[in-house]
Amino acid sequence: MSNAQYFDGVSARLHQVELSTADGHLHLAGPGIDWRGRLDQVRLAEPFLDAPSVLYLPGGARCEVADPQARAAVAAALAYRPGLVVRWQRHWYAALAALVLLLAVGAAVWVWVLPAAAEKIAANVPDAFDGRLGASALAGLEAKVFAPSTLSQAQVAALQAMLAEVAPASPRHRLRLLNRSAPALGPNALALPDGTIIITDQLVLAVLGKQTTFDDEMRAGLMGVLAHEVGHVQRRHSVRALARSSLTAAASAALLGDFSAVAAGIPAVLANLHYSRAMETEADLYAVDTLHRKGISTQPLAKLLDWLEESERKSIEHNLPAWMKQALPYAASHPGAYERSRRMIEAEQAAEKK
Repeated sequence: MSNAQYFDGVSARLHQVELSTADGHLHLAGPGIDWRGRLDQVRLAEPFLDAPSVLYLPGGARCEVADPQARAAVAAALAYRPGLVVRWQRHWYAALAALVLLLAVGAAVWVWVLPAAAEKIAANVPDAFDGRLGASALAGLEAKVFAPSTLSQAQVAALQAMLAEVAPASPRHRLRLLNRSAPALGPNALALPDGTIIITDQLVLAVLGKQTTFDDEMRAGLMGVLAHEVGHVQRRHSVRALARSSLTAAASAALLGDFSAVAAGIPAVLANLHYSRAMETEADLYAVDTLHRKGISTQPLAKLLDWLEESERKSIEHNLPAWMKQALPYAASHPGAYERSRRMIEAEQAAEKK
C-alpha cells in the first residue's frame, strides 16, 4: 500500500487515501472512501520527472501518487509504456532534431505558403473592393495628413497631363490625380487601390526649385514617379499587401496568443518588409517599361531618386548613431533609392543595346 490523494470529480475536496493493486484491480481506501475498479479502466497520464503520477478514474475522478516507488509500482501494474514522443524527449539529439524540423517547417510556411495563399486570396477579391478600400483610405488621409494644395492651376494642369501621358490604354481603375500638401509625408507620392494617385506639394516644389514651370527633365522625372504609382494600381499591390499582412498577423497571433499584442504584430511587420520591397521593385520596372515605350529617358527619374535619397539622409539621419544609419536600409519598405536608380539606368542601357 501507498499514500495517495483522491479527488472524486464532483467537488474540489482532497481525500487522503491508501492505494493498492491486486488481481488486476486498483483499490483506494480512506475515511468515507472505498473505491475499487479494474486496472484497464484506469488511465495513467504522461508522467513528468519529480511530479506526482496522475491516475484518471471512471466517472471523472482522479488520484495523484507522489511517492517515487509507488509511482513506479503503479506504472508497472498498468503496464505503462512511454509513447514515442515521450521517449524522444528523453534524448537531447531527438529533441534538437524536432526543434530544427519545427523551425524549418515554420520558415517554409512563412516564406512560401503564406505569400502564395495571400496571392490566391487577393486574386479572388473582386475589383469592387478596391473602390471601398481606396475611399476609406483617402478619407483617413484627408482628415489627418493632407491639407489643400498650394500649387497653381497651371502646375496642376501640367501634372494632370503627365499622368494622362503615362496612363495605360485600359487601366484597371479610372485614374485620377490629387495634389495635396502633406508636411508629415514630405516629398512623396502614393497610389490608392481605387486608382487615386496623390502627389504632395512638397515633392513637386522640390523638383521645381526656384522655377514655376516644368522643363523637360523635370517632366520626365515626375512622369516616372507617376508611372511608378500607376504600376501599384495596375498590379493591385494594395490588396495583395492587405491580404499578406492579414495572414501574417493572424499567423503570428495564433503562434503567440494573447501574450502581447505588440509582440504578435512584430513578426507580421518583419515578414512583410521583403514583400513590400518586391512590390516597389515591380512598380519600378513597370515605370521603366512605360517610359521606354513612350520614348522617355529614365535618367531624370534616377537622378530624382538619388536627390531624394540624399535629402532624406541629411534630414533624418543627421543625428543618428552610425549603427542605425547602417541598419535603416535593411528595414526600409522601399528598396534604397540608389539601388533603384542604378536599376533604371541599367535597364535603359540594356534597351539601347537592343
